[in-house]
Amino acid sequence: MRLVDILKESSVISDIKGKTKKEILTELAGQLNASGLIKDIEPVVKIIMEREALGSTGIGDGVAIPHGKMAGSGSVLCVFGRSKKGVDFDAVDGQPVHIFFLVLAPEDSASLHLKVLSRISKILRDPSFRKKLLKLPDAHSLYDSIVEEDEKL
Repeated sequence: MRLVDILKESSVISDIKGKTKKEILTELAGQLNASGLIKDIEPVVKIIMEREALGSTGIGDGVAIPHGKMAGSGSVLCVFGRSKKGVDFDAVDGQPVHIFFLVLAPEDSASLHLKVLSRISKILRDPSFRKKLLKLPDAHSLYDSIVEEDEKL
């Protein structure tokens, strides 16, 4: 599974405005809605917030990968967002989060869900790539850069 198979350019936010975890998740889910990938934002936010209550998906180094499983989701959905200012997302290293990949998977897709999370983690492992994502000017260049990095794997 490549990210380009689930991340669409219309699902990239170059400057997230939210300042809290719930605001960030609402904005990311809103982008899925605006892209026509989900009908209702609130169930998505609820599922992801419930997952966050189990432990933060802020994995450190300025990265968070909020994720959850939802009944009725026909396929894995992904949205990318960047916060230029950084947000307190209860990351394991206590640092602000700038890079967000939200992943929403069907309830019965444990294997695929884990493969997507693993692929995102691999792409974001490179510190120079994370720095590059923080400097790119717009959603189009962010998307192109993510696709390019994904193709290297």
